[in-house]
Amino acid sequence: MRAPQLVIVETDGWIGRLLGDLAADSSWLVRGTRSADSAIALVRTRRPSVLVVQVDPADDKSPALELISDANRLCPDVPVIAISDVKFNDADRVAWTSALFDLGVRYALFPPLTRPVLEDVVSGLMGAATVRAGIVIEPVPQADKPKPKPRLRRAEPVDDVIDLADEEAHE
Repeated sequence: MRAPQLVIVETDGWIGRLLGDLAADSSWLVRGTRSADSAIALVRTRRPSVLVVQVDPADDKSPALELISDANRLCPDVPVIAISDVKFNDADRVAWTSALFDLGVRYALFPPLTRPVLEDVVSGLMGAATVRAGIVIEPVPQADKPKPKPRLRRAEPVDDVIDLADEEAHE
């Protein structure tokens, strides 16, 4: 089985730090790069992959948008997540999200972004990529938990107890 891989294209390493624990716990390969060509080469290998691309809207020379478009064209079954650390107003966020979806991203994430949200998105897409590749990952067997000791039962009421309410009803 070829291990699933998480390909991260970023400039400053914060995405890799956020996803490092999840990748280690899930036994994924983490491939960080700054080059669009090497990112495309990595996702074209025959292994389940998710491509995470850092988008910087202020950088006109950023190859991120071209990388997203190329990845969608060359590897349409590899999910792409675009992440920006720039906080936008509502109108700009909607415009950027729409533009990124047009290029082929599955998710566009902007601040405020929490680690659990990012981990959920990545693990869901990686799970789907693994299923598409036909790889079955067996769950790690849990150690048998000791069974609790049986509780002592209370003594059953004795049948010869006289119930006064029953006697009054018979009179």
